[in-house]
Amino acid sequence: MQGVRSAIKKNMIAGLLVTIPAAFTYIILEFVITRVDRMMAPIMPKIIGAQGMEILKEYPVPGMGFLLLILFILLVGLIATNFFGKKLLEFGELILHKIPFVRVIYISIKKVVDMISQSQTQTFEKMALITYPRSSLKTLGIVACDTQGLVLEKVGEASVNVFVPTSPNPTTGFLVVVPINEVDFLEMTVEEGLKMIISFGLVAPE
Repeated sequence: MQGVRSAIKKNMIAGLLVTIPAAFTYIILEFVITRVDRMMAPIMPKIIGAQGMEILKEYPVPGMGFLLLILFILLVGLIATNFFGKKLLEFGELILHKIPFVRVIYISIKKVVDMISQSQTQTFEKMALITYPRSSLKTLGIVACDTQGLVLEKVGEASVNVFVPTSPNPTTGFLVVVPINEVDFLEMTVEEGLKMIISFGLVAPE
């Protein structure tokens, strides 16, 4: 009887280890694709036409909106890499810069994207431990970049910006500016660090 219980327990744990990651992967992908499909729904008729919509109603294709969004991004990239496309984008940016509230959002996001894509230094490629929220506790975070500008002047010493993700959703978190001599850099990839955060520490690198 004990052997049967042990076998059931072993098989149950093995089954959970396989099904839980697969289930969460499916849930996340289904959530993203469904949201993108809903977002693209109002403009779908303009892209594929009335006849195309009739075909989709008869033969639904999950992720069609997601696929069209990917194609749209590729098209924008193609336009942005030629001379006339660059001029068109510059004109569009000029218009956005004149809209008060939109200007703040667009410029902030654009600066972050430009910094990550053009920076010669490593960004979001290191994991570190910092002392937070009090001296006896350590918090796992992602080193975003070196602290610069006015914040660096106020801190008064070489520092880094550390993004501290929350568990189990690492897309939210907060920013901490930490003097570099108080940062414990880890021999851990960002992927390994995120796995540890998402799993509440159950999955840790060797």
